Amino acid sequence: MRSFSKFLPIILLTGLLFQSCIELEEKITINSDKSGEYSLKLDMSALSSMGAGEFDVPEELLTFPQFISEAVKDVSGISDIKSSSDEKAGLYQVSFHFQNHSAFKRALLKLAGMKYGFIVPNYMKVGKHRFKRTNIQPMVARAIEKSDNEFFTQSFMGTEATSFINVRTIIETPSPVKKIKKNGRARKTADNVVEIKGTLTEIIKGMDLGVVVKY
Repeated sequence: MRSFSKFLPIILLTGLLFQSCIELEEKITINSDKSGEYSLKLDMSALSSMGAGEFDVPEELLTFPQFISEAVKDVSGISDIKSSSDEKAGLYQVSFHFQNHSAFKRALLKLAGMKYGFIVPNYMKVGKHRFKRTNIQPMVARAIEKSDNEFFTQSFMGTEATSFINVRTIIETPSPVKKIKKNGRARKTADNVVEIKGTLTEIIKGMDLGVVVKY
């Protein structure tokens, strides 16, 4: 009989990976004057803390804070840009204030023209009592399909690497949420907060990312 100690490291590593996913969080905060705050945060601290080198993470995921902040710094209506990358802690994030959804659209057009051509210019629209986000799932899926980065085809113990990436969108409204439409996975987690959660694998396979929130 083989020694159990030979299998213990594999068992522990597998358990850690299944419990410790990469977290990608998008947060959109809407103010009463239709301005807002936008942030993206990539948290790889769980993998970094255990020194897991199983996955070759795309450079684009690690450099997006600098890229986005540099791209939108001169866009009219965009201000208070903040970005940080802590490789040791595995935390990467960027945030900025947008004057209105038109300013946000200008920022996306700037990004699309520079590199990310799959970004939808009309990604979101803010009304007096209504927020709408376009479903960009088809474009995300196509972009990943066309990518030549091996990360998106990697697997560990028979599980796709993209299954380890949890993607969460948080929408914070200026007043209590009255109704959520166009997305059965969207959930109200507080009076004025709506969340949509899934894995990157689910998104690639067709998970709807669009939503309409009335408040």
